[in-house]
Amino acid sequence: MIPLAGFHQILDGASGRGYPLNGSQRTAVDHPSGPLWLIAGPGSGKSEVLVTRALRLLCVDGVDPRSVLMTTFTVKAARNLADRLASYMAALRTAEPSLTAIDVSDLRIGTIHSLCNDILQEYRYPGYQNVRLLDQVEQHIFVYLYSQITKHPDVAFWRFFDYVVPDWRDKNYVPSQWKRGKAGAELFNHIVEDVVDIAQMKSAGGYWSVLAHLYEQYVQALHSRYRCDFAHLQQRFLEFLQQPTGRQLLDGVVGKTPCLNYTLVDEYQDTNPLQERIYLALAGRSPHNLTVVGDDDQALYRFRGGTVAGMVNFDKACNAGFGVSPTPVQLVDNYRSHSNIVGFFNAYIDSFVEMRRPGVRAPGKLPVIGKSAITGTYPAVSWLTRARAAHLPDAVALLLRDHLMADGVISDYSQCVLLVRSAKDSPGNAGPYLTAFNARGIPVYNPRSKTFMEAEEIQCLLAVLVHTIDWNHTFTTIRLPNGNTPDWVADVNAWITALDQALAAIPTVRHQVDDYVSKSNVALQQECAAKPDKFLDVTLHEILFRILSLEPFRTWRQDPARNLRLGKLTRLFDSYHSFNLDSLRADSTGTSIDPAFMGRFFQTFVSYLVDAGIDDDEDEDVIVPQGYLPVMTIHQSKGLEFPFVIVAQLGDKGRVGAAQRLEHELAPFRNDLYPRSAQPPADLAIEDDIRLLYVAYSRAEYALILVATPAQLKNHVAVPSRDYAAFRRSTQII
Repeated sequence: MIPLAGFHQILDGASGRGYPLNGSQRTAVDHPSGPLWLIAGPGSGKSEVLVTRALRLLCVDGVDPRSVLMTTFTVKAARNLADRLASYMAALRTAEPSLTAIDVSDLRIGTIHSLCNDILQEYRYPGYQNVRLLDQVEQHIFVYLYSQITKHPDVAFWRFFDYVVPDWRDKNYVPSQWKRGKAGAELFNHIVEDVVDIAQMKSAGGYWSVLAHLYEQYVQALHSRYRCDFAHLQQRFLEFLQQPTGRQLLDGVVGKTPCLNYTLVDEYQDTNPLQERIYLALAGRSPHNLTVVGDDDQALYRFRGGTVAGMVNFDKACNAGFGVSPTPVQLVDNYRSHSNIVGFFNAYIDSFVEMRRPGVRAPGKLPVIGKSAITGTYPAVSWLTRARAAHLPDAVALLLRDHLMADGVISDYSQCVLLVRSAKDSPGNAGPYLTAFNARGIPVYNPRSKTFMEAEEIQCLLAVLVHTIDWNHTFTTIRLPNGNTPDWVADVNAWITALDQALAAIPTVRHQVDDYVSKSNVALQQECAAKPDKFLDVTLHEILFRILSLEPFRTWRQDPARNLRLGKLTRLFDSYHSFNLDSLRADSTGTSIDPAFMGRFFQTFVSYLVDAGIDDDEDEDVIVPQGYLPVMTIHQSKGLEFPFVIVAQLGDKGRVGAAQRLEHELAPFRNDLYPRSAQPPADLAIEDDIRLLYVAYSRAEYALILVATPAQLKNHVAVPSRDYAAFRRSTQII
């Protein structure tokens, strides 16, 4: 072990972190014991503090690495923390060789879901043995196949919960089975993660009682089929912590494992009520060493079940769970942005009456202070405007090409970012900007430019698969119970058209694809003839990978964006494969693939791809190739920073969605640990909108450029206090 002063000296040196911590950061790192409430503004170095605090426990206090658990919101963030720990530990070992005995890989670092799964497996918890953990897609398929909610025929029930049904157009009829399945999964997840009392829900009667019984049937289906979703994984982990087996983790086993004595939580503003209980349980033993780090003003993931209430009310939680108050520390020094940018987003978040209501922000929140080395009297915050919204994209393109790049303000387009609410390439979203950039010769990197199922490589891959297994195109003969043709049939035909168009200009590639399909058709027909009414020695999964080895897919996989989507499609097939549904079977005559297999594939999996909607991955590593302008959603930009940030689509408004409605509607049934302020869904939507733009505005280092017409900014939360006149007077106009 080394003295605390020596520890800081090593990390402050060039071979360690290379700079000293400020006073608040040092206070947080040196906090001796007990709950620590670390409120960290944007660009204030919260990750540095979290990593340094963990290392201090190991290298100064002599805490066994197995006694420390660190969680964060994404896999990427967990890897980042692990990398920093390893890097800083190397510097410490160089200066103090005795620290070589400390193995930082023994720390438990990961997302809450990965840690729950790993620990339950490690301790062989009886309630989590011989089960398969369902990812989101697998949960949707499971609900579709085995939950009664997807077959619930009462249109009045679905109207009561219409806010969770995606894209339900005709409310005179029940939504499609896939829409019911996706809605059911969201309802079930919220019931678990919001710690809802099912008995109270039943006693409420009406459709709440119906939902409670449907939830219980779903839970029984999970149990009988040895499956577990992410929400119930967390529930089982909390149960585990309250059982004798779980006490072995918390109290340790003499001679084998030390007790788990320190829990450090990153991005605490995005936790849900169930996770809040887990963290309190992990730190249940005195002196309750629970460190939470986050910023309530940057809470973005209510749509994933997170609630800012945990961060805002951490003091109430500690008093309710431990009987003690946490030590609050605020990190307010911003090392990222020009001081004028800091002043702008400070004034922005403080200006709204909605953000000053009780329970919306952490009590006693201090303003962020600009401490960046970036200086200068140029307009760090500016407003690019035109009379008509249609003229804005071209104005942004000209600014980038003819000023920022041509005048040498930037040397590479990747030094800028365009932030939008939706990066989809469509007229109402980022499409006009992508068109303008293309017309002006600005290369764009936007892997989220289209919805997943609109991507050329996805449609072509699925079309080849359909040609391979359904050589007679029997999918066109499938009918719904009412005799109508399913909507997805038109989509499959569109995939086939997309494949024809993609191959039309490449004869050699067309020949390779046609040759593969022809030979595969013959081989499958021969195998069907040899094994009538039996399973064949091939699965959809295997055929998919054979197709990926062909051109043009082999070349497309060299493109990062295309490869990202193709990789996701293979994972979707993995999910379908996990239900043992993709093994091909011959019909009873031995002349073709079993119609039951074919119908299940098209009506279960293909209709899921089309009807339920597939989102692009949000948490993959963000890659911005040199020379390309990144176009990102604001959610994608969380945790990132860019020299020049351009924020568009400011005229749009956040809408009340399922997340806000459920947080409000489930409140009477929640088992809350402490009184929580109740906000109407409309107010929650406004607060979320303000936080979203606050995150966008705080990404900029040198310059922040807001893009909007005057009409779009009037009475809109894009400007402080919705005061367009004041914003116009005080902001440089481009």
